[in-house]
Amino acid sequence: MLGNTEEDQELDVFEILDFLSNSTRRKILELLAEEDLYSFQLSRLLDVSPRIIAKYLAELENIGIVSMVDRVSDKGPTRKYAKLNQAFSLIIDVGQNTFNVNYFSTSEVVQDSSKEESKKKQELKIQISKELANIRDCVKENIVDIQKLDSQRKVFVQEINKAYIRLNELVEKTVYVYQDRDIIRSIFKILLNKPENKVSLTELASRMRIWRGDLSNRLDRLANETEFIKYEKDRRGEVWYSI
Repeated sequence: MLGNTEEDQELDVFEILDFLSNSTRRKILELLAEEDLYSFQLSRLLDVSPRIIAKYLAELENIGIVSMVDRVSDKGPTRKYAKLNQAFSLIIDVGQNTFNVNYFSTSEVVQDSSKEESKKKQELKIQISKELANIRDCVKENIVDIQKLDSQRKVFVQEINKAYIRLNELVEKTVYVYQDRDIIRSIFKILLNKPENKVSLTELASRMRIWRGDLSNRLDRLANETEFIKYEKDRRGEVWYSI
């Protein structure tokens, strides 16, 4: 294991990997990454029984990724919301003499073997000593480079997380229906890979798996009621949306 990870931290990492092996549990984390939700909301959104949701949330809380927070509701009793309390990245390196869950991917190092001629014992010892020193220096240098890249990556990930937090706060303050907030966030993510900063209704309906007519009605309403959605029609009648 490369890096400075303590044994108890490694156990936590493998618990997280085990949790992420289930698609429903991954979807819970994906939803909680967007906003805090209570158990019944997750049950309804994922079409999974409340008992299973409660079990998965307890597992997340035990791992230390999620905290359960009591909040007073305007429409009913106090509810216990699940809230992400950690932002993290899992990076797995697998290679020769390497299994690391902290750093960027690394190329596999394969040693080439060649037939050596018969040499004196002393000459062989010197050769082995030099080769070991070279291997050691190579590994050390690359570990340092990996750690530098990891530090830079953490900064970028933190800035992205901060930006998404600002987006979620802005959306939650002005859009009051969860499905509408989900549409706005989905469009935002899709547009990140669109140089022209617009996406067609046809592509949106296909990617979001929402009936075209229903999605069009929702987007038209959001365009009229909020400042988030803008749209235009091309000559063929296709509608294009942007944020």
